[in-house]
Order: sequence, then C-alpha cells, then structure tokens
Amino acid sequence: MQAYLISDGEFSTKRQIELKDILKGYLAACNFSVLEKILQPDELAFCRGCFDCWVKTPGECAMRDGIVEINRACMTSDVVVYLCPVVFGQFSANMKFAIDRWLPNMLPFFMTRKDGSTMHPPRYPDYPAQIFLGYGETLSESEMQLFTDINKKHRSSVSVILDRGDDEEICSALGGCEMRRAGGVL
Repeated sequence: MQAYLISDGEFSTKRQIELKDILKGYLAACNFSVLEKILQPDELAFCRGCFDCWVKTPGECAMRDGIVEINRACMTSDVVVYLCPVVFGQFSANMKFAIDRWLPNMLPFFMTRKDGSTMHPPRYPDYPAQIFLGYGETLSESEMQLFTDINKKHRSSVSVILDRGDDEEICSALGGCEMRRAGGVL
C-alpha cells in the first residue's frame, strides 16, 4: 500500500518534524510505503482558472511546474496525508496551491449535494483517502474549527485531525481514519 505525505517546507518547525516522524512511523506500522513531498515557496503557481485541465489536457494541469507529478502521486496512492500549517484558520499558500490544483481530477460539470451546495463530479471511479493534519504553535479554537469546517465542506470523504501537542491523541485519531481508496464523490 502507498501513502503520500505532503508538507510545506516554508513552515518547517520542530513540531512539524515531530509530526512527520509520527506519521511515517504510524503509516509504516500499517504496512504503507511512504512517498514524501515537501512543497517549497514558489514551487507551484496558483490555479489560473484557465480550465485547460478540462478541455485541452483532460485530467492534467496545463501548467508544468511539478503539479502533474504531485497529482499522479496522489492518484496512485491509497492515502494522501496533508501536513498543513494552519494560518488564520486556512492552509498555507503553498498547500492551497497544491490543493486547488486538484481540479484536473474532477469533471467540468456541476452536481448538487444533499445540502444544496454544488461540486464537481469525480473524473475517476475511486480516489485516495485524504487526511488533513493541521498544526500551529498558537491555534485558537475558532481557527481549528474553521480549518475543520472548510475541509469537511469541500470534501465528503476526508478526515481532519488537529494537533494539540499530544502524540498519543494523533495516533488515536489516525486509527479512526479510513486508510484506503474511496469510491464515489470526493
């Protein structure tokens, strides 16, 4: 089984390194081989909204700045773990660029969810499980709630874990996460 760990090199802290070690150890104990990507500042461009990934290069971003390799690694993994610095309740810019540029993995149509919101339907029959582990030195309860709400609103099959400094709590939360490919909607 394959796990893909994506982290932000711009927000490398002592705690981020500890969390990476916890994640790698946990995933290895669950028989995952771990492929790691450390995003660097200015490595990825923001999504231009050109929609070439839907009409000119279906399934692949037309910008060739490394996102094609990232998306391929994501789509061939069983689980993708985003180790996200939480900045004002959101992802860092580097993580947001990577997450926004998942767009080629969806179709250019709209479907309505049960709650009345719209989303793009899936391009593929199944997707990797997605886990967002948020961390930060001084996160408020409102920032943690916003991070959770945003992730759960935009993806139907996602796990959100927030670091509160307790390694056992992280491992316990990981134990409650789906660690296999999921079919259907994102």
